[in-house]
Amino acid sequence: METDPSVCYRHPGRQSWVLCQRCGRTVCPECQIQAPVGVHCPECVAETSGGVAWRPASNVTPLEKPKRRRRPRAQARVQSLLSPRGVELSAATVILGVAIALWVVGSFTIVPVQWLAALSSSTGLSPLPLPELQLWRYLTAPVVTSAGSFSLQSALFFALSAVFFWFTAPQLERMLGTRTFLLVVGTAAVVGNAGMVIATGAGLGLSTIVFGCFAALLVVVWQEPQMRTQILIMIGINLLISLVFGGQNLPALIGGMVGGAGALHLLRSGPDRGWKQRTPLLIIGAVGVGLVLVATLRAVL
Repeated sequence: METDPSVCYRHPGRQSWVLCQRCGRTVCPECQIQAPVGVHCPECVAETSGGVAWRPASNVTPLEKPKRRRRPRAQARVQSLLSPRGVELSAATVILGVAIALWVVGSFTIVPVQWLAALSSSTGLSPLPLPELQLWRYLTAPVVTSAGSFSLQSALFFALSAVFFWFTAPQLERMLGTRTFLLVVGTAAVVGNAGMVIATGAGLGLSTIVFGCFAALLVVVWQEPQMRTQILIMIGINLLISLVFGGQNLPALIGGMVGGAGALHLLRSGPDRGWKQRTPLLIIGAVGVGLVLVATLRAVL
């Protein structure tokens, strides 16, 4: 009998969407133990360290209820505006909001778009003169679009990318934590857009980091056959959509998947290999810098 992946493996009556970063099993707040990257279950902590100092990640014991803090009315109003009807204000929602705003500005040119030059131009990551190398474009390209490029096809493609990002990224952020999520998404953006520049030219849009999120989720749930199959189906559907729209951004999508899955795999497997906490970060940084340098030389030359 298979365990329901949406409930805690130790408490079947408690629903949770947080997975142990080592074994991939679902754990409720009472069973979550804070680790350098995400959370671990008690059994994995016992296996890796020989014992466990039990402390829930939520800092709430079974016999202790969390104390409710009274917030000033002004703070409560601000929070209600930022997170209406329980929508969590997270890094994923901020990224999506920025992408939507810049897409509207870039597509309909409501305001002069010269100020967008710091993020993207009409050719995004196009070849740049040596004095004007703006390497941050490899990181910001996923949230910007070309100026005056509105069409039904581009609008549909952006809408599909935004929907898949909304259904994937917030869940991934809750599983990994905001810092790890941003590192994974940033690595997917840099690797994907560097690969795009090396292969064909410019690359823009959310699809690069959407595929990075897909690949990272695949790493997290790899031990769960049912969820693994669902994510593989989503990746296949999105690849098919990309091919229908021309497939010009396939290097960015593949690079995004490699960057997202590779970064998370290094972060999760580092402790098992006896690495220091900064070792995976150094490897990720070295790979990202190397690809950016190769792509920059390709664009300049």
